[in-house]
Amino acid sequence: MADPLLRGVAPEVALGADVTDLLVLSHGWLDDPLRAQDLYTGLTAAIAQVGGAPPGLAVLGILWPSKRFDDPPDPEAAALVNDPSRRSAASFVTRVRARVSASIVGLPDAAEYANPGDHQATFFGLDPEALLDKFGPLEDGISAVMNLSTYYEMKARSGAVGRGLVPVLAAVRAARPQVRLHLAGHSFGARVMASALANCEPFPVSSAVLIQGAFSQFGFAKQWDGVHDGLFRPGLFGGRLQGPVVVTYSHHDNMVGIAYELASRMAGNEPDTTGTVRDPDVRDEFGAIGRHGALSTPESCWSAMLPMQGPGYAFPAGAISNLDSSAYVTSHYKVLGPEVGKAMVAAITAQGAG
Repeated sequence: MADPLLRGVAPEVALGADVTDLLVLSHGWLDDPLRAQDLYTGLTAAIAQVGGAPPGLAVLGILWPSKRFDDPPDPEAAALVNDPSRRSAASFVTRVRARVSASIVGLPDAAEYANPGDHQATFFGLDPEALLDKFGPLEDGISAVMNLSTYYEMKARSGAVGRGLVPVLAAVRAARPQVRLHLAGHSFGARVMASALANCEPFPVSSAVLIQGAFSQFGFAKQWDGVHDGLFRPGLFGGRLQGPVVVTYSHHDNMVGIAYELASRMAGNEPDTTGTVRDPDVRDEFGAIGRHGALSTPESCWSAMLPMQGPGYAFPAGAISNLDSSAYVTSHYKVLGPEVGKAMVAAITAQGAG
C-alpha cells in the first residue's frame, strides 16, 4: 500500500481458500522493517502460545515509514546549546517546523479540538524563541522541539496510513465477503487502525485491538470538552464495527506520554500522570489512550488484563474494553507476552465478532 507506483490503487491481498479470519497488524514508532517484523512475529507467537484462535486465521503485517523518539540526536542540534545569542537555535526551530509542515501537506487531519492535548497550532504558531523558552534550559527546548516535530509528523502520517488501508480491506471484503477482518496496532499503529476503523464505512470490522495506543485518551470520546466528539468516534457506529474494541493501557508506559507532557508545558499546564483517571467527566486534555484508556466514552468498560492461565474474557460487541495492563506491560515495547496474546485471541473470537 506504500508503493507510489500503485497511484492509489489498492494492492491485491491473496488469501488461501481455507482463510476465515484476517488479522491486520501495524507497527508504530519503528523505522526499521526488521523491528516491525519482530513485533509481528512476537504477537503471532503470543497468539499461538495461548491457543484458541480460529484455525483459518491469516496474518497481514503492514509497513509504513515511521520514526522513533529515541533516534540519535541531530549533530547540529547538539551544537546549538553553545550559542549564547540563541539566534542559531531559533533558526533551527524555524527550519524544523518548515520541514514538518512540508511533510504533512496533503495529509489532512481533523481540527485541533479533535486531537485534545496535542496543541499543534501552538507548536507551529509561537515565536521560535518563545517556544524554546516554554521548556526551560535551551538544551531541553531543542530536544522538546525535535520530539514534538516527530510526533506531529507521525501523527499525520499514521492517520493517512489508516485511511490508505481502507481500500485494501475493502478489496479483501469484496473478494472474500465471508472473511472476518480484525485490526490490531501498537503505539502509532493503534492510531493507524483507529483511523482505518473510522473511515471504513463500506464494511464491518469484526474486532480491533489497540495496544498501548499513541493518541489521545479522548479519541473515541463523546463531547470530551462538552461540545466535540473524539476524532475516531465514528468508528463505533454506522455498521463499521461488528465486535469489540480492546484497549491496553499501562501506567508504566512513559513513551506514550512524551508528546502530551511536552504539549502540557507549551500550554502552561500540568498533565495528570497517575494512569488511574477513569472519571467519565474528566476534562484534563493531556493523556494518551495507552496511558489512561478511553475516557469520556460511554461505550467504555474497565477491567484488568488477565493472566495467561485461568478464566478468559467476555468482550462485549460494540464497546471499548479498557484493560489495565500495568501488571504485564511494564514499558511501551513490552507487549509480546502471552497475556497480550490472550486478549487478542479473545477479541478475535468474541461473540459478535463473527
